[in-house]
Amino acid sequence: MTCQSKLLLGLIAVSLGSTAPGHLLAQTRKTEVLPDETPRALIVAFRSSEKGAGPSLGENIRSKLQSDIPVKQLYVIPKATICANLEASGFPCDSMPDAITSRLLATSLRADFYVDGTVTKSATGYTSNARLVLARDNSMVQPLPTATGNKLGDIAAMISKSILDVRKELPDERTCETKLGGGDAAGAITAAKASIVAYPQSSIGRVCLANALLKQGASPDSVIAVAKQVTAIDPRSRPALIMLGDAYAQKNDLNHAVEAWTKLIASYPKDVQLVSTVVNKIGQSGQAAAAKPIIIAAVDSNPGDPDLVHLKYLILLATKDCAEATAAGEQMIKADTAAADTTFFLRQSACYASANDPQKSSATAAQGVAKFKNNAALWSLYAQTLRLAGQLPQSLAAAQTAVKLDPKTEHGYLRIAQAQIDLNQPDSAIGTLKQAVAAGEDKSTVGQFLLVLGNKAYKDASAQVISTSDSLAIRRDAFQKAAVILATSDSISPSPAAKFVLGVSAFKVGDAAIRDNQGKKTCELAKLAQSSFLTAQIDIAAGGSIDPKTAQQLLAALGQYGPAVDGQVKKFCK
Repeated sequence: MTCQSKLLLGLIAVSLGSTAPGHLLAQTRKTEVLPDETPRALIVAFRSSEKGAGPSLGENIRSKLQSDIPVKQLYVIPKATICANLEASGFPCDSMPDAITSRLLATSLRADFYVDGTVTKSATGYTSNARLVLARDNSMVQPLPTATGNKLGDIAAMISKSILDVRKELPDERTCETKLGGGDAAGAITAAKASIVAYPQSSIGRVCLANALLKQGASPDSVIAVAKQVTAIDPRSRPALIMLGDAYAQKNDLNHAVEAWTKLIASYPKDVQLVSTVVNKIGQSGQAAAAKPIIIAAVDSNPGDPDLVHLKYLILLATKDCAEATAAGEQMIKADTAAADTTFFLRQSACYASANDPQKSSATAAQGVAKFKNNAALWSLYAQTLRLAGQLPQSLAAAQTAVKLDPKTEHGYLRIAQAQIDLNQPDSAIGTLKQAVAAGEDKSTVGQFLLVLGNKAYKDASAQVISTSDSLAIRRDAFQKAAVILATSDSISPSPAAKFVLGVSAFKVGDAAIRDNQGKKTCELAKLAQSSFLTAQIDIAAGGSIDPKTAQQLLAALGQYGPAVDGQVKKFCK
């Protein structure tokens, strides 16, 4: 069970067993009974490497904030209530929660916002960077000014003052959100601007303004102008970076779009869905190389962070830097063994193949099928890597395993057919390709596959040297084999190319049959010549656009063969 899951279960338990909010407040401050609409603030322990500094600063801020503002204007959730929730979930009272945990706490305690941050100690005192986050949407973040001081109490006083200043923007920002939800973009813009007037450094007011502009159908430049103001205040603003990337993409300014998208995923590498979506956008933009130095810098600044290493791997894959990508992939699974999933083995093996390293490609795919024995896609890829490594019987066996596991696995039958062709089993390959069509393989792909196979058979037949009657028969049989393959190709996916080479092959069969029959004098050869010339007549005409000059010459020759063929049929087929 994850920390977040444990916390959520604990929070539910505490919520079910707690008293109503009004009674809770009465117990905490017996002289005050507050209405439900009183704003509520959660101050969590700050994150710090200095023992005790983070929880101490959090409590100092709570105390100072309680003394700086009347409880009827802002209820600061006390430490005892926070501890009760944390301890019910199995966490110590002085836990320094991450963003997800802070939001869960805020939601459970009905806080309007929470404040978290970091505090570091130096030789001269303390420095803290804090932020106010809306509980209803933790992507709405308002950074607070950096606070420095000799004592934690001094810093707490600065942060308390900053919180009170930031509160001035919240009512108008909330009005902006409400009007935006109701479809009143103009009203939302007015409220957002009022929020910015109330607190000039407002980031969340500007986010709402940009969203309202989008709702109103404003130009990308208008959205970009506001979103850039947000990122000047909060460089990690998730909504602003999303809007920047999309607005620049709308303008076809892909360099700036990729820059925004890269900063976005570098800031939120643990958000799997976000990373996947954005990396796909970067890959499709054709400008993935622009993301590479930003991601690498982020990794270098956070050595050992498995999420950033994974992100680096994805970007290197998108830039097709396979030599670097495979190295990053190996580093990634060392840092996080769970990252070695089926997708990893598929990507890593394909990348080794692209880097012209068939042995490592095959070895990686072998590791994949050893770990995921029932994954048809991995077996299919393994078949391909074995073929590239020259291990043809093993390639055929792997491809057959893939199809056995899943008859509809992508290109499974095609890989079986390819292995059969490589092993000089063309008849088996044709049968397999017919199965491929029955299994739902794309007909044009199968037709093209057969066309390539048919062309090869035609060239092999053309290379036959005629010296005797027996060699003439061998040549005839070779062209018949090519014609059968090409006819199958054309029946599955008709094309001028298949028709033309089929017609020429049929012409060659007829020519060999009529000449061979001058000595053998059989009805069978006469009929073969007759049917072959008829096929040639039809298909050369249908595919003549491929080579008009040759087509014209062969069609003219067919007219000259006519009397000889008719004579043999009349004479030998009584």
